[in-house]
Amino acid sequence: MQPQTLFVAIVCVCLVNGLISPVLPVVWSLHPIWLPEMVRPNNEVVFYGASLIVSTGTLLLSAVPAAIAERSGVPLPVAMMAWLACAAGLLLIGVFG
Repeated sequence: MQPQTLFVAIVCVCLVNGLISPVLPVVWSLHPIWLPEMVRPNNEVVFYGASLIVSTGTLLLSAVPAAIAERSGVPLPVAMMAWLACAAGLLLIGVFG
């Protein structure tokens, strides 16, 4: 697979994880910390922001094993498959956990 296709798949998995993650209610409850005061905290805005925070966290957390694999000399497509596998593993924790 092309690295661009793998990256799109990784981002899609991370976005889905941002919608169903068990961490989402925790980030939702912390909205007074991360939401600017000029934005009125209605449900849609808080859910959107919390979902983006969880999605970004998933993207960054799942990239760590891929970065370690790439630094050890693994080819880029294999490292990106490891990134996708880690993101899918976090998604499965969100689905079944």
